[in-house]
Amino acid sequence: MHSHECELPEVRGNTTLSPHCVYKEAVIITSSNTTLDCRGAVLEGDNERPFGILINSKGKPLSDVTVRNCKVLNFTHSGIRITSDIAANKLSPNHEKNYRRTPTRITLENVEVTGSGRVGIYFDDYVTHSTLSHSIVRDSYMSGIYLEHSSRNNKVVDNQIIDNGHERFGKGKREGLAVDSSAYNLIEGNRFESNGAGGVFLYKNCGEHFSTGKSVIRWQHSDYNVIRNNTFVNEPVGIWLASRQNRDLSGFDCGDKPRDSSGKYFNDYADNNVVEGNKFEKIKNNIQNEGDDNIIKSHMHTSLNF
Repeated sequence: MHSHECELPEVRGNTTLSPHCVYKEAVIITSSNTTLDCRGAVLEGDNERPFGILINSKGKPLSDVTVRNCKVLNFTHSGIRITSDIAANKLSPNHEKNYRRTPTRITLENVEVTGSGRVGIYFDDYVTHSTLSHSIVRDSYMSGIYLEHSSRNNKVVDNQIIDNGHERFGKGKREGLAVDSSAYNLIEGNRFESNGAGGVFLYKNCGEHFSTGKSVIRWQHSDYNVIRNNTFVNEPVGIWLASRQNRDLSGFDCGDKPRDSSGKYFNDYADNNVVEGNKFEKIKNNIQNEGDDNIIKSHMHTSLNF
């Protein structure tokens, strides 16, 4: 049976899509206790619509949403975004208040996100206790998956993260999974292959684009994450802890205090993480550790010098 274009139902409660349909509009989920089963249907962005699936709490509590079996293709921003939609300058100085107003317990399983114009799957700031599993994220222009500042206790498990971050026009390449001031996450059993800059990068964003008034000074560091039993294939760097520690950020318009008089270098933080049991194949630099108190245990396919 050929795929044909269909109209989206309202997505709340238990919603299923028709497997032979192509849907050319965004799925927007704003109610708790919602399950969307696409049953293999395609959401097609045609490189002109911004988001395929938007799980948006609109600054109010939202929890227990499951999305499964969706193919999300060619959206200009992200295939899937989980967000409170609270503007940076409207976030509360009370972190707990921000957590309460942001999606929690969101489950994405067996989704395929391809050809996103920015990040493939975006866990926005303050998202907690959410899981991406058994999914494929490929050919995103920027990072395949992004864990944004102040997010925590999320899981990225048993996914394939392939060919992301090959930014063109000299903008620099990105990694498969960006962990930006995000803590207490589990990253396990994934395959990272042929991403632009590398596999998993943990860092604390310096509050870039500060003069726009839209940036947030990070209070949480990329600490207490577990990166376990993943496979890295054909990456410049497999895992990079504190990936911005020694990078010249003078063009980033940082809001943090620089650690040198020229304003090029900023303290990066990715500490107390556990890295164990990962496999590396055709990797230039398996693990680059510029953080403190990280526990790095045995991994395979590396040359040992006794």
